[in-house]
Amino acid sequence: MLFRRQSHDGSQWVTTIQEGSAVHAAQVAYNPEGRPCVNWLWQGEAEGVGAGLRALQAAKRLRGCSLVGVLSRQHYRMLATDTPDVPQADWRDAMRWHLKEQVDFPVEDAVLDVLGVPQSTLRSNSAVMSFLVPRVDYTTVELAADDLGLSWTALDVPETALRNLCGLAEDGEKAHALMVFGETHGMLVITLKGELLMARHIEVTLSAVTGDDETRGAALSRAALEILRTVDTFERMHSQVHLSAMTVALPPGCGEGALEMLSELIYVPLNALDLRLWFDLDQLGEQAHTVAQSPTFSELCVLGAALRAHPDFAERTQLQLLDPNSVLGQAPPWGALLGVRVAAGVLGLGLVTGLGLRAAASTLTTRAAATEQEINVLRMAAAANPASPTVKELEGLRQKEAQQRQVQDALQGSMIWASQGYSDYLMALGRQTYPGVWITGLHVVGDGSDIVLTGRTVSVSALPNYLQKLGVEERFKGRRFAQLDMNAVEGGGAMTEGVVQFTLKGIRKDQGDTTTREAALRAVRRASEEASREAHGK
Repeated sequence: MLFRRQSHDGSQWVTTIQEGSAVHAAQVAYNPEGRPCVNWLWQGEAEGVGAGLRALQAAKRLRGCSLVGVLSRQHYRMLATDTPDVPQADWRDAMRWHLKEQVDFPVEDAVLDVLGVPQSTLRSNSAVMSFLVPRVDYTTVELAADDLGLSWTALDVPETALRNLCGLAEDGEKAHALMVFGETHGMLVITLKGELLMARHIEVTLSAVTGDDETRGAALSRAALEILRTVDTFERMHSQVHLSAMTVALPPGCGEGALEMLSELIYVPLNALDLRLWFDLDQLGEQAHTVAQSPTFSELCVLGAALRAHPDFAERTQLQLLDPNSVLGQAPPWGALLGVRVAAGVLGLGLVTGLGLRAAASTLTTRAAATEQEINVLRMAAAANPASPTVKELEGLRQKEAQQRQVQDALQGSMIWASQGYSDYLMALGRQTYPGVWITGLHVVGDGSDIVLTGRTVSVSALPNYLQKLGVEERFKGRRFAQLDMNAVEGGGAMTEGVVQFTLKGIRKDQGDTTTREAALRAVRRASEEASREAHGK
């Protein structure tokens, strides 16, 4: 489906912001006389900017409206620095070079816009506020609208959106402040003559401000401390400006005593926000009272961003944060429209060609099935014919070759095993020591299938335990023995008295069923019986 770009006549403005999965939007219409009229406020749930815009377009009509997006906190950066010593037309290029070491993303392709702080209000040099949007975030937001056939009139930020609201409450030549509590943080802005002088994030969550009495009191105390610090900084920087009052937007569920608690901690006069003073909310019906007295952070952002079209703000600098070199969001010229029509014709021709190819493919599939059937018939006929003697002889040779290969693999496996050496046996014997038992000889034949172990012991009864302990080693685990001989060591005097020499002969596991411990126990019993017979013979 082809979308045609709509022009923006400024008669109706739709602003939207997405905080996490919550999407908020508002439509504001301007009349020649009277307050801006809020036609509707909308809230939805969606993951991602694209999904949020789709949900908004499905719920509300967006064609013919000026669409303004308010970026959430994670999609932009705000940095305050001294004004570069170049003409104002070159500020953007100068700030790119100046800020390249202060952000964690490339500033060369970032979307950047600047706001100057009025020099007459500053004690020292003039300052400028820079707002940067990383290219990856900007592309995501821009494509989200373009995919729906929409385009952004502007991209704004909460600081300037709330600045527009704060400017409505100013008293003559005096500055004014606006404090708003959000879901994850609060924001304090201070303005003079509609221009933003200072903006500060207050790290107090909405859940803390609307919690129980103890939690709410602690949160409001922290917020008051941060507000006082910001006001003190403001008075030092803008000594020629008087801060007349502060408007506080109390969120739903904050409680009636919150404003009084803040008034006790902050010396600046505080006033509760009432949006009816600035907006016509009659179109909202029952929702009007709640929005007027207890608006949310996101609702204030979308309403403040819509004030960029306010007739009284014609001279006020508004952020755009759009890439003028991007082809998205621009109405295509006549040549581009012709290109679109040509592309549509080519697409139609391709569709007709595709249908013809599909019919040809169907014919080829039928022919292939018939050929496959003929091949199956030939295979069945070949299977019915008896095999020739030559074929039988060839099959016999293949079987003999397979048998010879098995023998060769077995021999090769034995050679590989034997090439590993016998160090594992010696290490196993070295690890498994036992009091009164020592090994005097080790003889391993071939691949380890035949093994002879000789040693001596001063206690015949200790031998089974030692052999059982040795059986936990990998080289001796499950080893079976065909013979275990035990003889007393003769000669040598007192040094060899009571010493017994043993010889343990092992075989393959499939040639016997006597384990190491069983063989040792039998040898011990046999040695005991011989000793008993000798004692009786004497």
